[in-house]
Amino acid sequence: MCRISFDFRGESITVTIPFITDSPRTLQLSFQDVTILHQERKILNDVSGTVSPGEVLAIMGPSGSGKTTLLDCLSGQRHIDSGAIFLNREPLSKKWRRKICYVLQEEIFFSGLTLRETVWYTALLRLPEKMPKSQKITLVDGILEALDLTFCQHTKFGDYMNRGLSGGEKKRANIACELLTNPLLMLLDEPTSGLDSHSAISLMKVLKRYALQELKTVVITVHQPSSQMFHMFDKLLLLYNGDMAYFGEVNSIYRYFEDIGVVIEPHYNPAEFVLEQLKSHPDVREKLFIAARESHGNFLNRNCIACSNHKKNAFNNNKMIQNDSAGMAIEKSGRQHDALINDIINNYYKDQQQHVDHHVLMNQSPCEEATEQLWCGGDSQSNFSSLSSDSHSCDWLDYPTRFCAQFCVLSNRNFKEAKSRMLSKLNWFQTVGLALMAGAIWFNIPRTEEYLHDLQGWMFFSQTYWMLFALFGALNSFPSEREVINKERRSGSYRLSAYYLAKMFGELPLVVTLPTVYLTISYPMLGCSSLKLFSLMLIFLLLNTIVAQSVGFFIGACCMDMNVSITLSALYTLATQLFGGYLTTRIPEYLNWIRYTSMIHYAYQNMQILEFREGRPIECSYPSSYEVCKNNATAFISYKEILKAQNSTSPLWVNTLVLMMFFLVFRGLGYAVLRYIRCPKT
Repeated sequence: MCRISFDFRGESITVTIPFITDSPRTLQLSFQDVTILHQERKILNDVSGTVSPGEVLAIMGPSGSGKTTLLDCLSGQRHIDSGAIFLNREPLSKKWRRKICYVLQEEIFFSGLTLRETVWYTALLRLPEKMPKSQKITLVDGILEALDLTFCQHTKFGDYMNRGLSGGEKKRANIACELLTNPLLMLLDEPTSGLDSHSAISLMKVLKRYALQELKTVVITVHQPSSQMFHMFDKLLLLYNGDMAYFGEVNSIYRYFEDIGVVIEPHYNPAEFVLEQLKSHPDVREKLFIAARESHGNFLNRNCIACSNHKKNAFNNNKMIQNDSAGMAIEKSGRQHDALINDIINNYYKDQQQHVDHHVLMNQSPCEEATEQLWCGGDSQSNFSSLSSDSHSCDWLDYPTRFCAQFCVLSNRNFKEAKSRMLSKLNWFQTVGLALMAGAIWFNIPRTEEYLHDLQGWMFFSQTYWMLFALFGALNSFPSEREVINKERRSGSYRLSAYYLAKMFGELPLVVTLPTVYLTISYPMLGCSSLKLFSLMLIFLLLNTIVAQSVGFFIGACCMDMNVSITLSALYTLATQLFGGYLTTRIPEYLNWIRYTSMIHYAYQNMQILEFREGRPIECSYPSSYEVCKNNATAFISYKEILKAQNSTSPLWVNTLVLMMFFLVFRGLGYAVLRYIRCPKT
């Protein structure tokens, strides 16, 4: 409960607001003297401003003025060289960034998912786990309808090869995913670019209504808005080559320009006029910079006085509630108490200049209070430790879902997204055609010493092909996901470990499908009739395929350049084949150790052990190259003699253990690279 008492014409009136404690959390963004340097050039130079809940701040300026750079700084994605950024009374931190919505100018999505699937998976990951599924569906439907996306919700995003959503639809879909989480602060990088005037105004109305009704803080960059859109902004930050030319109320810009001797012509788009004066008239531009520095100093002084007066008068029971900028006055003396109370409550929530008082009167926790210390010059750092230690008031900044829920949702999404890519019609045609071709070449091959090398050729070919298929498949898929994953990790949607395990298990059914089809078609054509032998051969073929995929993930995570990834992968796979034991056994002693780093070496030896130990024996031919056949000791060649001729004596379990080690090491290295080296800048 929040009770506000005051005297009205000698009569004491108390206003009780019963829903104050349950009101949504709000966030005030303040930034002061933000400076960014790049090669001794100032991209941003002492840029300051503040925006409160319920307000829309527009950052405007010509191309190259530093708009996107400032937005990157406010979102925490770029380090600032000097200055400070505060959210309420706390410095910008990793946990706060999870409650910031940053809509990038580029639309980064999985091209194989539909719009509704994308929004739905976002809802499952970023909405509270305790929220009923029906409520999440209702919320998704409402946002899609509000952004006019219902008619295209079942259309895939598409890419440069497959057409999908239009540019405007992708922009609105980007905003829809962020609106789901009801963010405290929305940062949008040119959300209206590429949209027609009607769509741009409609989108701006949604953002404006969202800011006012939900008391959210909205910051957008805009290049050259229409006159109607310009007057929908509450505050304007005007930049030119990184310098601040104006910061203040949008409605005050007319008087601001008149003070420096420039009159905005009537019936003229003020946004176009401002940019034209800024770019075309150096003298006007210099006057704007000087006036901006002066007004910035006055702004700080006024806010210090306001903070001091606010602390003295916030809970004064004998005075009216004061509004420094707008002046809230009670209207006529003859109004009844009920009407008066309603009027006060309405003004209390609608007045956009009383957000600092709003936080104090609500008696919110330290994590929710206004940023008074920033503008008053106090020692804010002394209060931050106590705020951070209040875990009870800040526990809402943690992940919205548990690890298990994240794993299940991401596994399902990875499966659906990768299915069309990994099990495409082209891959099916390639697999079936190759299986039939291999089966025809090695059809009912005689099991004699004369054809032993041919039978070994089928084993080596099968292992090599599926190694290359899995490795380069993982190499191609991972870079395309990197930007999406980085965006979602920056927003705090899920843990990296949940994604990595989901990537491993979600795509596992897809990874093993095509090799299974290949072996099912080709192996019986060779003359195999044992179900046990077929099952064992399939297990070890799939094991080699999964190990190769792990290597592909690791290389893809390490290399940002696709050409470098392909070069390293080709070098590794070719070396693997050379030292695999089939192409040649005459390996120099000083290079013999490389064979033990070849996954094909172990997988190929395992297939030989299974085939020659569990399958029908290989008959000796005369003359023979094996001693057992020359001495007429036996009519068949044992699998040990065959492996011994290739200088391989490792048993089946050792080869399998080494392959498992390959799997664990490369999976672990891939995770370490993503966790510590390729971690997105947040």
